Amino acid sequence: MEKRFDDNIFKKIFRMFHSMKFGIVLLVVIGVLSIIGTIIPQNRSDVFYMENYHGFFYELINVFDLGNLYSSYWYIGLMILLIINLFLCSIRRFIPILKRVTEKPNLDKVLEEYKTWDTINIKEDKINGFASDLGFRNLETKNIDGKKIYYKNKNSMGYLGSWITHVSLIVIILAFGIGRYMGYEVFVYGIPGTVRDVEGTNYQIQIDDFEMRFDENMVVSQYVTSLTLLENGEIIDSGQLMVNHPFRGKGINIYQNATGWALHAFLYKDDQAYKQTVLYNSEFFVEDNGKIALQFVELFPDFDMSDPAALRNLSPLPNNPVLLYALYYNGLKVDMGLARMGDLIEYEEYKFIVNRPEMYTLLQINHDPGITFAAIGGLLQIVGLIFAFYLRPKKLRIVIEDDNVWLWSKSYGNDNLYKEELNRKIEKWEEQ
Repeated sequence: MEKRFDDNIFKKIFRMFHSMKFGIVLLVVIGVLSIIGTIIPQNRSDVFYMENYHGFFYELINVFDLGNLYSSYWYIGLMILLIINLFLCSIRRFIPILKRVTEKPNLDKVLEEYKTWDTINIKEDKINGFASDLGFRNLETKNIDGKKIYYKNKNSMGYLGSWITHVSLIVIILAFGIGRYMGYEVFVYGIPGTVRDVEGTNYQIQIDDFEMRFDENMVVSQYVTSLTLLENGEIIDSGQLMVNHPFRGKGINIYQNATGWALHAFLYKDDQAYKQTVLYNSEFFVEDNGKIALQFVELFPDFDMSDPAALRNLSPLPNNPVLLYALYYNGLKVDMGLARMGDLIEYEEYKFIVNRPEMYTLLQINHDPGITFAAIGGLLQIVGLIFAFYLRPKKLRIVIEDDNVWLWSKSYGNDNLYKEELNRKIEKWEEQ
């Protein structure tokens, strides 16, 4: 008795997993969660959520990991359940659908039912013309017991439309999962001559050159980066990339994402050279165990000296570069001001000098192993929708006995519209 009870529970769970209702519920839940994931900024620090969400809402975000929604185990679990549901639904429906696609007309059933059909006044020699006008060409015929049967199934592949669409959703979701959890997105930046590791891979990016192109009005028209792609220090490819023209190689895509200014910064302590670095926009030059720090706030490449308080540029070219900086000592801001290239920025025993402003390039590196599956899924979805909406299955049966003509026809999709069209064609051919 206990075993039978367990079997019933298992059957109920299995039926639930392959039911359309369960799939719809999952889609609604995942849709609502995706909206929440759009509203709540993702992948921010815990401090961000503490500052922007308070009390109950912060606890909700923290408990359910809503700040990392798409990586949370329960969201992934819902997606897996949806894939299982779609897969089981597709398997369960495939054999019945395949039978409908390959179904042959049941002429015995035709002979049993034809006298319940509508009669039409179309001569036998006009039957093929009438059927062709209705979209049924090359009718098949058979004589049984003195009755002549005309029959044809049309667009039987249309039955596969919804099934192929379901399969495409499985492939697209799998592609999303493969890309999300097996792919990566990394950002690297640097001035020409910089070599950066691509985090989580064996690749390195060597930035060979970076160029800003201007039009006749001195408006930036294009950013061009020349680079070399290395694997474990060995050169494997090289080339250029621009905005809307990514670099593609070895299964990765590299995009021009942004740019900014960098400076060469030198630190002296007690008038002795202490450290030097390339300082990028918004970065801190922190040294001596955090005792002294210089922040690169902003660079004005062509500073308007006629009105320093306006903090504006005359052009995007480095004709008169001026740095807006902030200086920190023992964690406290002690100075903020403007410095031209080569000027001393001093505090206590420390001196900073900045010079040689250069534009740096920010590159976005993507590897998405699921993109092929996504393309296949998208193609399947297009095929499925075409089959579902443009290949509507139709059937035509005509029986002639003596001088009587019986007709039955049906469209599996928009049947009411088809009936109207059928009646118009009947009237047209009865008048001939």
